[in-house]
Amino acid sequence: RAEAGPRMLARLVADRASKETFDPSLKINASIKKHAMAEGMVCYPNGGTVDGKRGDHVLLAPSFIVQQAHLDEIVDKLGRSIEAALAEAGVAA
Repeated sequence: RAEAGPRMLARLVADRASKETFDPSLKINASIKKHAMAEGMVCYPNGGTVDGKRGDHVLLAPSFIVQQAHLDEIVDKLGRSIEAALAEAGVAA
């Protein structure tokens, strides 16, 4: 049986204090995937994680033998992908 590596989940909200979600019509999670793929990174986006309609998150699943340099690269690429997705949706980061 293959061992799984670490799992990292980024929950995306429009307002951190209230945890208000983004409007589902913006499809933020799908846009992040598109931008991540352009960065050469695979991620697993999902929507409707709060009530079946609202809520965005992106799951990352690096290999079990991931090194710090790889984690730094993942964080950088994910950050750029989120920024690009929010800009595309016209949402302030």
